[in-house]
Amino acid sequence: MNGRMLVVDDEVMFRQGLIHLVSNNPLGWEVVGEAADGEEALQAVNSCTPDLIITDINMPVMDGLDLAEQIHDRGQDIMIIILTGYREFEYAQRAIRYGAMEFLLKPFSLDEACRVLRKAHERYCQRQSDNRIREQYSLVERSDQLRDELAALLLNQQLPQMAARIDELFSHASRMPLPECKAEIQLLMKVMTDLLMQQFRVQQSASVDKFGPDPLLWIHTVAEVMAWARCKSDEWLGMLVRLTQEQQDHVVTRVLQYIEMNYSRNCNLQAAAAHVHVTPNYLSHLFKKETGHGFSQYVSKRRVDKAKLLLHSTRQSMADIAEQTGFDNSSYFTTVFKQMTGLSPREFRKQPSHESSE
Repeated sequence: MNGRMLVVDDEVMFRQGLIHLVSNNPLGWEVVGEAADGEEALQAVNSCTPDLIITDINMPVMDGLDLAEQIHDRGQDIMIIILTGYREFEYAQRAIRYGAMEFLLKPFSLDEACRVLRKAHERYCQRQSDNRIREQYSLVERSDQLRDELAALLLNQQLPQMAARIDELFSHASRMPLPECKAEIQLLMKVMTDLLMQQFRVQQSASVDKFGPDPLLWIHTVAEVMAWARCKSDEWLGMLVRLTQEQQDHVVTRVLQYIEMNYSRNCNLQAAAAHVHVTPNYLSHLFKKETGHGFSQYVSKRRVDKAKLLLHSTRQSMADIAEQTGFDNSSYFTTVFKQMTGLSPREFRKQPSHESSE
């Protein structure tokens, strides 16, 4: 992988010599521009976007030190090698603060020039690797943030707001150049697919595959990309509405049946959610909406109702009743029972019998 190099020196023959050196040796660089002074170099930076500038320090109009300072102040991530004479060397060391990575002391040998340029290429490759890692991390982080944002809107049943947010993201993508637009739409489609699979336990299938990015390979304009994306978004939102309604129609009924069968054992939100194939957060929200009780509160009430019946219809010990009704121990059973009834289990047992339902 070759880096892009800009050669800056007011001596034409010297520039040509450096260009010849780079072109005829495997140093990892491609010369993409040349300039006779710092001002020309700044213009060339904008047009040829180099990764490395090799510049003489002593030039008319703008010298190499001022050039390095300008590059530094602009915040441009460009490596700089300073060419300097012996008498200028101490002065040239000031360039370190502006990001100069290496110096070549004139006159220098072919071997020394090759060593410095190879060293620069090693650093360039490391930077490229680090940038790719940062980009991948940034994409994963952004994907997670978008998925969490859309999941929160779904959890609160704010589907119109979700549609508006997606439209906002699409509008932003439509203003990007074609490659960036495709990458952005691919990211959004992945977030949509992940949301279907995670929130509704939809398995990877043809219904999910149709939101994949493969068609983007054959699209050649931003307008076509956006038309495809909006069509897929409409399909996705329609599937979301259908799956949401199906879940609301059946989930709570099935969870109530699950609680009835399991309240005497380890009956928790995570297990119930897994039983009906939804996320715990989604189930918690939906259960509270449909029953008026939190999941744990409802399970505790069901256990206490069963305990009431056993307290009045049997002479079993508190420990046995606690075990039969799913409490970890008699002490915890007593605490929860009193919180919900105002009486301890023993006090309740002394009360006149009254009708208790399972």
